[in-house]
Parts: sequence; C-alpha cells; structure tokens
Amino acid sequence: MRVARFTTVLITIALVTLIARVVYLQTRAPTQVQALVDTQFSTAPLHAERGPIFDRLGRVMASSDTIRRLYIDATMVTDPADFALKLGQALGYDPAVIQHMIQQRPTSRYLVVDKQLSDARYESVKRLRLPGLATETRYQRHYPMGSAAGQVIGFVGADNVGLENVEKVFNAPLAGTPGRMVYLRDASRRPIWIDAASFTHPTDGQAVRLSIDITIQTIVEAELRKAAEQYGAKSAQMIVMDPYTGEVLAMANYPSFDPNELAHSTGDLRRNRCLTDQFEPGSIFKPFVWAAATQTNIARPSEMIDCTGGLWVTAAGRRLHDAHGNGMQTWEGVLIKSSNIGMGKIGQRMGNQSVYRAVRAFGFGEPTSINLEGEMAGTVNPLSRWSGYSVTSLPMGQEIAVTPLQITRGFCTFANGGYLIRPTILAVDDVRQQGGRQIIGRVLTPGVSDLTRHVLRRAVSEGTGRKADSSFYTIWGKTGTAQVPGPHGGYLPGGYVGSFVAGAPLDRPRIVVGCFIHRPDPSKGYYGGIVAAPPVKAVIEQTLQYMGVAPDKLPDNHEPILARNIDARE
Repeated sequence: MRVARFTTVLITIALVTLIARVVYLQTRAPTQVQALVDTQFSTAPLHAERGPIFDRLGRVMASSDTIRRLYIDATMVTDPADFALKLGQALGYDPAVIQHMIQQRPTSRYLVVDKQLSDARYESVKRLRLPGLATETRYQRHYPMGSAAGQVIGFVGADNVGLENVEKVFNAPLAGTPGRMVYLRDASRRPIWIDAASFTHPTDGQAVRLSIDITIQTIVEAELRKAAEQYGAKSAQMIVMDPYTGEVLAMANYPSFDPNELAHSTGDLRRNRCLTDQFEPGSIFKPFVWAAATQTNIARPSEMIDCTGGLWVTAAGRRLHDAHGNGMQTWEGVLIKSSNIGMGKIGQRMGNQSVYRAVRAFGFGEPTSINLEGEMAGTVNPLSRWSGYSVTSLPMGQEIAVTPLQITRGFCTFANGGYLIRPTILAVDDVRQQGGRQIIGRVLTPGVSDLTRHVLRRAVSEGTGRKADSSFYTIWGKTGTAQVPGPHGGYLPGGYVGSFVAGAPLDRPRIVVGCFIHRPDPSKGYYGGIVAAPPVKAVIEQTLQYMGVAPDKLPDNHEPILARNIDARE
C-alpha cells in the first residue's frame, strides 16, 4: 500500500508540475521557445489570377496560364548526394546539378528546380514524397496572338507585374488582389491546419478590352512589313483610327515584337514608335495650314496663286522650290499639287500668330493623351524662337516635329466634321470609358472639313497620291516626303521619311490610316507616294471589306463631287 500511495503522490506531483509548465509556456514563455513554436507556422501567399486582355470583339490577346513550379527547401535535406540521386532517377534531372545547387545554398528554402513542371513530372513528384521537395502553383502570362500588337500590349515581369504599355498602364485592374493563409505544418513541412481567422481569399484581376481589332491589326502588320522590307526601311509605323470615336483599331510597328520572346528583345525593339518617335512631317502637314487659311478667309478655294516656275525667293531671302513648275494655281490646286511655294506665300499672308494658332489648334506640340505610356509631345517652337523663315517653313511641314499618332489623329478632323478628338486604346463602350468619344474641341466648321477632304480626294486622283487610288473606294489623303535631321544640324544625307495619311470612303469616312516609312533605301524609293501610298491602299480596301462597308467607287466616267462645289463657309 505504501508503494502505491508513494507512486500516486509522485504522479500527482509530476502532473501538477507539467500543467504548471504548460501554463507558464503559454503565458510567459522565453523568447527562444516562442520563436521555436512560431516556426511551426507558415504564411503562404495566394496568387490572384491576372485578368485577360481582349481585342474589341473579345478575342484573347493576353491570358494567364496555370503552371506548377518545382523547388527544394535545402534546410530539410540531410544528404544532398542521396537527395539529388533520388530526384534525378525519378524525374530525369541531372543529379550533379541538383547536388551542387543544394551545397551552394544550404540555408535556402526556395531553390527552383523547374519553373514549369510538366504534368507527367508532377505526378512523379507526388509519388516520390521526398522530404524537402515541393511544388507551388503560379500563373504565367501568355500572348496567343504572338507579335500582333506586341508593342501595344507590353509584357509582365517575373512577379506578374506589368512593366510596359497596356500591361503597365492597366496593371491595377489586371493584377487583382492577392490573398494569404497562415497554416500549421508537420515535420515534413506539410500543412496540417489552416488558421481560418487569417485566411484572405484572392480577388482575380479584371479583364481589359481594347479598341484594337486583331483582324485589322494582322492586315496592317502584313502590309507594313511587306512595304518596309521591299524598300529596306529602318523602321515603319501604321495606325488605323475610327475618326468619330477616336478608337485605335490597329497600331503597328516594324520591326515587330513578340511578348512571348521577351528574352530575345531589346528596349529599342519594344518601343511603341507610334507614340515615341518624332519626325519632321513634310507635305502631310500642309492640309492643316491649308484648312486654317481657308476657314479664316485668308485664302479662297478658287483664288489663283502664282506658284511661279518652281523657284521663289521670300522677302527674308529664303529660296523655296517646287518639284515641278506649277505656274498659276487655284488655292485648291496648291494642295493638290503640293506646292511649297503656294503654301509659303499663304503662310506669309497669315503671319506668325495665325500660323502658330492654327498649328496648336490641331493639337500639335502636346501629347494626344491616349491611355498608353511613353507618348511624346512633339515640337512646336514658341513664337519667340521663330526666325524669318518659320512662317514659310511650318506651312510645308518643316521646323516642327510630330508623332505618327498626332498626325493620324489630326487627319480625323477632315473626316468627322472638324472635331479634334482624344484617341483611345480602350473600346469606347467599355465600362471604364464613360461617355463614348472624348471631344477636345471643334477646330474646323463642317464645311471646311468636308472641303478639305474633297480636295484631298483630288490629291489622290490627280496629284502625288495616285498609287493609292482604289478601284473600290474613293480614297482621299496626302503624301509627304521629309528629310531626317542630322545629329549635328542640317539633314542626314539619304535619310527620308516617306508618309501617306488617308481615309475612306469619301462621303462618310469609316477609317483614317497613317503610314510612315522611316529611312528607306533611297536607291529603291523614298517618296511617300511610292513607299507609303500602296500599303495604305491595300489596308483600306481589306479593312473596309472586312468591316462590311460596300464599295462606293463610281464608274471612271463619273467623278465624285468636286471640292469647289462645297461651300467652305458652311
């Protein structure tokens, strides 16, 4: 009996001591003990799926694919050589590489073995049950359209954050909100209990729907590449816009960029030159000053202008040349024949203030504020920096720098009744684009807008844009050939930009297209009417047919309504 009583007392004392110790550890545990307990809990992020990017018709341009990543917790590996051998035999990895990885970073808890684990290997991992070997589910960005609109879409980094263009500008809605969970793990670091109070469910990212139509984009890129390669151009851009809504239906760059091949790209290749590259426009700029002079009655459509025999010396001593002696021309004829002399004479008649106001009214010298990154403002010198030549330079597209988007947006005013609109890369009926098109202001009356467009129609049928004349649609537009400024002043020998900006159909234009071929090989051709007009014609014909727009071209013996029959004062 004494032995039993003694044993009972000892057990009671031990239980009391144990309970007291438990209470002590729960309430006043030493720091080192608490740290040991805490290491049994882990916090794991719960990744949100990045939202997709669609074209205007809902076709996927960027998506997030689920992938599994295989990694090693080196702190749980007791024998690196044995671990590496088992892993190599089971999954086919090089054991020497695995062993070296562990020995180089023995304290690392995240050594990535395979960034994208195949389904077969994943099943092998589950059967292997090797301590220290784990997988995690992640999302990987994929661009199913390849290089189509690559410089517009951009790309994401390793942490799934948008780094350029649409992916960057709309990163917040696309990224969503990640979640987290805190869990208790066993000795093999496997979760055995989740703390419900600290669990936060991830919120997946929203979809973004662009104004881009991938079919039109594909047409544009094919025609742009063909022209650029045919003429040996250093770079080229083409933009298709809806002149009423401001939607960019296509925005192409040559050379192209495939976001799926990021490792093989450079910053220069990824740059969206439609927004970043500034150039002297040359003759494609003439319609803006022509329309402004017409609207203010400084020049009348039927007024005769003496364009001399191809050479004119201004009062400031500047010598202006025309490619061909044009003699007497109507004000309409000055634009149709693209006379530098005629434009220079009317520029002098307007004066510095009026020319400057006209240029700024069309939005030149400031960004268009399209919802993309990296846009340049172009260059319009303040009046204080104008010389005696400036008033004759700007009317023919010199002493000014523009971007492809600026000049294409400007031509939309000739198509939509004179409104200057803000371009957008989002579909206008998207929930984030309230109110449809964004009108900045009216810069031309409907009459002058229509008049300018009809004169530009004759620039195609009678002037330098003949290679853009279609058998199906009445295309209107303007060619331009400008020299490339040199790095130390003057112009670069043999450096040209051949451009053509146009729209169609004539009576109710559905699209405006701008094409810009930079530094083509002069031995192959460099005039805008040669290098840029044919691809624009091809794009207009294919795009309008795709859009279901019926051909409007009248028989050859029936010319469309002439510009002179339109009242510019309307």
